[in-house]
Amino acid sequence: MKRTATVWIAAGAAVLLVIAGALAWWSLSRPPSAEDAARSYLTALAGGDFATIDAMRGNDVDEDAERVLMDSFAGADAYASETRVEEITTGADATTVRASAVIAGERREVSFALRDDGGRWELTGDYLASLEVTVVSAAGTPLGDSAWVGGALASTARPILLLPAEYPVRPAPRGLLTGEASVALSTDEPAAVRINASIAPDATAAGQAQLNAYADACTQPASAVPPDCGLRVPWAADLATLESIAFRIEQLPVLAFAPDQRTFAATGGVVVATATGLTSDGGAASFTYRADDWSLRGTVTFRGDEMVLALD
Repeated sequence: MKRTATVWIAAGAAVLLVIAGALAWWSLSRPPSAEDAARSYLTALAGGDFATIDAMRGNDVDEDAERVLMDSFAGADAYASETRVEEITTGADATTVRASAVIAGERREVSFALRDDGGRWELTGDYLASLEVTVVSAAGTPLGDSAWVGGALASTARPILLLPAEYPVRPAPRGLLTGEASVALSTDEPAAVRINASIAPDATAAGQAQLNAYADACTQPASAVPPDCGLRVPWAADLATLESIAFRIEQLPVLAFAPDQRTFAATGGVVVATATGLTSDGGAASFTYRADDWSLRGTVTFRGDEMVLALD
């Protein structure tokens, strides 16, 4: 009797193991539920896991918008934390999820929708946060057409769509304009940030180098006074015909930006020009002219991550 009982107990244990294994297999093999997908998305938001989020998105995504979304998220200051699902509502076309998370120390609503695409849950609807960025000079005039949000250079011509997180926002070009803001984004309300930007010391140095190269090009030997160079050579007062002009720079014009950061003036330049040609009696001659007020003036434009100086 004792031996029979032992065999029966062992067999019972084997049956229980088989049942437990079947339950585990069923759990692992069944399609994920909407709640599973929602928790997966929230976990990815909290972990900065863009690959998981991207895998849940549809295929009809604009390439530039995709770059901005990915790079901004990679450069976020901080991600959501303490995520939780608050409510799931199943509809005819999609499942709506109302969740929440702590972003920048405040609990915010995070809403999104999921669509069952043959066993794969896909994000749909308005699951992205909206950010409007305005960059202005100290004089209050708009500057540039782009800004850096996280690690992405994004156009400021329209609201920027981003994943819920906390982001640093800087004016573009990065390193040439100063100013910064931090913004916490979620889907509960659109956000707007205004950055008061100013010219960085590196911008003046970069602009001066750009103008120096331009001035060097302007003062190469020529057969006529080069246009758009701020040079005036009154050779016609002494020569009937000009054959060549040679220039010598004694002092380059020094760059300064206007307070509105939309114009510039490079002043204080000194240049010497020697004009060679024929006089009115047909004889060859050379005359030298000196300008102590050589200047270059124009406009400043910030395009994307570049600063462009254009001469008037």
